Amino acid sequence: MQDLEELTTHCIRCGFCLESCPTYSVTGSELESPRGRIYLVRSALAGQLDWSEDVSPHLDLCLGCRACETACPSGVQYGEILEQARDLIEQKSPKRARTLLLDSTTRPGLLRLQLAAGKLAPGRKLPNPVSRLFSGKPAEVDKPVPQKAPNFPALDTQGLPAVKGRVYLLEGCAMRVLYPRVHAATRRLLRRIGFEVEEVEQGCCGAMHAHNGHLGEARKMGQALTAAMPRDLPVVVNSAGCGSTMKEYGELLGDPGAGFAHRVLDLSEFLLANGLPEQLTQGRLPETVTYHDACHLAHGQRIKSQPRELLRAIPGISMAELPEADRCCGSAGVYNVLQPEMARTLLNLKWKNVQSTGASIVATGNPGCHAWIAQASRESGGSIQVMHTAEVLEAAFIGIDPFKGH
Repeated sequence: MQDLEELTTHCIRCGFCLESCPTYSVTGSELESPRGRIYLVRSALAGQLDWSEDVSPHLDLCLGCRACETACPSGVQYGEILEQARDLIEQKSPKRARTLLLDSTTRPGLLRLQLAAGKLAPGRKLPNPVSRLFSGKPAEVDKPVPQKAPNFPALDTQGLPAVKGRVYLLEGCAMRVLYPRVHAATRRLLRRIGFEVEEVEQGCCGAMHAHNGHLGEARKMGQALTAAMPRDLPVVVNSAGCGSTMKEYGELLGDPGAGFAHRVLDLSEFLLANGLPEQLTQGRLPETVTYHDACHLAHGQRIKSQPRELLRAIPGISMAELPEADRCCGSAGVYNVLQPEMARTLLNLKWKNVQSTGASIVATGNPGCHAWIAQASRESGGSIQVMHTAEVLEAAFIGIDPFKGH
């Protein structure tokens, strides 16, 4: 990894990042802006500020959305600055509640138990004593219940291209528990373009640990994942945060991770490059769809056009552009549990924009965004369906009904 102090010197305090920063746009505080946080980190490195008391609260309020990187003319690597600074803070003053939350979220068995407990709570929100343990505030998060894979119709392989290759598919942690139907849709789409999935036992990629400053644990997870996928096959990822971290394994793991990182592709990249638009001409979806850019897809991986191009290729679809489509929805991994007030403010803004489009479906490419925006949909009566991009694409072939009620 690059030296943290050196990374901070690249910021010239020009202010281009300010309008792109969700927390600055809400608070108007320089301390809640990217350049303000970088200045705090530099001051702490110089011994002028205390990491825990002076710096940590402002880094905690940061979503890590990396929108500032897209806006920055100097190429400041804010995401790496944030992760390294959080790692230093964790080393000096470990936050046990955050560690517990990360462990429960990134271990599928524990996540299932947590969600089962949440299902028993009124409104399916986290019980307030549990929420206060994590954030010190009442619960805002309506935890989704684990969903059974949908009863899709059998895939007719006779009309499909012959199998021409194999890929690895990241099963992930939250995705496999919360949205198994996304993986089911993903596998079907891959087969529609002539690819099958190489099945392997795998664990967490380390993304949420890395984003929250647990770099040592993230490194161990990354090393284990690369070892589980030894063949020189493409690694397809349908979770934006995971894909962003895995594409940066060269930095996280050093040289051994660089070769693996070059094999990692977001699902939308892979489908577009391998001919799904041609297959989509056989389908139809007469729905109005809007698209929310998951932060680590738009700003971490710089992927914005590919999902839209795929969706527009569906016959019968009407695309409605979402205002502030790449503005963070407030989910940000475990952020909506740790910072419920800011997360709720950003969710309300996002949902207002979604409603303004008149769409019947909002698509996105990350399970955190999916679950958080779906909460707003439920609270508004559920008239707008929240779906992963893969689900919308597969619905073009098999219809929307198999995706309802899950």
